[in-house]
Amino acid sequence: MKASNKATKLSRRRVVGVAALAAVSLLLAGCSSSKSDSAAEVKGVVGFSYPIEANTYLKAIGLAAQAELKLAGYDFYPLDAQLDGNKQISDVEAMITKGVVAMIIYPLDSNGLKPALDKAAAAGIKVITMNYSVDDSTMAPPSPSLGQVQDAFPQRALAKERVAWLAKVLPSGGNVLYVGLGFPVAALEAHANMFKEEIGSVKNLKYVGRVDNKTDDSEGGRQAVDQALVKYKNLSAIVAYNDPTALGAFAAVRAAGLTDKIKVIGLQMQPEAVTSLQNGEISGSWDYNPVESGQSLAKLTISALSGEPEANYKKTIQTPATFYDQASVAGFVSWDDRLAKIGK
Repeated sequence: MKASNKATKLSRRRVVGVAALAAVSLLLAGCSSSKSDSAAEVKGVVGFSYPIEANTYLKAIGLAAQAELKLAGYDFYPLDAQLDGNKQISDVEAMITKGVVAMIIYPLDSNGLKPALDKAAAAGIKVITMNYSVDDSTMAPPSPSLGQVQDAFPQRALAKERVAWLAKVLPSGGNVLYVGLGFPVAALEAHANMFKEEIGSVKNLKYVGRVDNKTDDSEGGRQAVDQALVKYKNLSAIVAYNDPTALGAFAAVRAAGLTDKIKVIGLQMQPEAVTSLQNGEISGSWDYNPVESGQSLAKLTISALSGEPEANYKKTIQTPATFYDQASVAGFVSWDDRLAKIGK
């Protein structure tokens, strides 16, 4: 009887042991399957080159592209050129080494970057760009870029709008100073030249000159305008190439006690400009719709990687700019809110 009970207990232990092993096997198989499925979901890595990631406008473009690519199953590999053309070339080389399937580039110098991009294309990497060419056209950009997105900088429509706004708020005319970037980015230079041409067609507005922001931030804008206010007298307006520069310009104008005489306008509608408009400081800015640009860059990339017809990605998508002033800023939808809506 005792032997029988002992045998029964051993039998039960074996059953329990087998069941436990089976459960562990199933669990491990499930984990393995889960990892395999997760890996299968990633179609590849897409590189992204920021000219300077600290710029909130450029960061919004990258975040929008990242969110859109993630929905399509791609990982994101961002690199920051920090306004250094040589570093951007090195960043492209790093993407090639990493084995990205595509790269999205906002070039600081399209000509200087071309050999590195040619190398990427020769390695089978799809190259999509932002403002690679500055022709005001929806045609495909030059090789090796397959497709591109242009923000408003290369679009003559923006230069016309800015001059029309100045003519409206300065009906008696006035002297206008332009503040550019101290680094020759092609798209920014295209806008600066078109603005100068357009303002020359308005009789009462005088383009008195240009100074440059050497550091692409508010402090650089303030320093440039501090010096300009000594050189250029009786200014009526200061037109900046971006909002941090406009905020620096406004700080210089305020320090000089000239806020009632000089209007300051920016570009891109960065968060700090929204606050400044709400506080009644700078007079206006144009929203460059970076979330829309980032999504467009991602969609061009996905189309190229998916083998869609070339017409779907060999083109230039132009993102329009939307003007806001102190009266209309209440209707502005933040970039963060727009980013949060991607995929919903």
